[in-house]
Amino acid sequence: MASGIPVRLSEALTLRARSEAAVQDRSVTEQVEHWARLGWVLEAAVSATTIQKLKARSYDPGLPEALAFADTSEGQAAAAEMIRAENTIRFEETTAGSIVALARDGKRTKVTAKSMYRPGANGAASSGDQLAARRSARPAAAPRTTAKDKARVAQRAAIAGSDHSVKLARSRTPAKRR
Repeated sequence: MASGIPVRLSEALTLRARSEAAVQDRSVTEQVEHWARLGWVLEAAVSATTIQKLKARSYDPGLPEALAFADTSEGQAAAAEMIRAENTIRFEETTAGSIVALARDGKRTKVTAKSMYRPGANGAASSGDQLAARRSARPAAAPRTTAKDKARVAQRAAIAGSDHSVKLARSRTPAKRR
């Protein structure tokens, strides 16, 4: 049996760990330990100044208040109104199982496979625009892995306690040419 020491956690962290643990099929303790290991790896991989910059950019003192407002019926109504104002067309499923496009003016148009990509149909862009958007959404070629990157992987794996990852990182190191 593993020995440990009791640690006090905030109620909010405990609730988040409990809900995530249920999804990941872990105990609350295992979930908190998992998050701690991720933190170790992140700190080893990212410089302290980068972490400070990320924290500074992501800090929002009004976030707790905004999240509390989002949980109220008034906040949900405000969000629904903002979505309605931003989107010119909404889609809805009918009782028969078909999909209908709802325009702001109240016009209802049944969506078919052919109308999905027809220029201007249901507010869609032309097929040429769609093709260009799909091409630009493709990921760029993966950068080449350097020896320095492999050393970082091995260091992270060692910190996380995974011998398999260290072996994997070593096996991917190319043999030296003679």
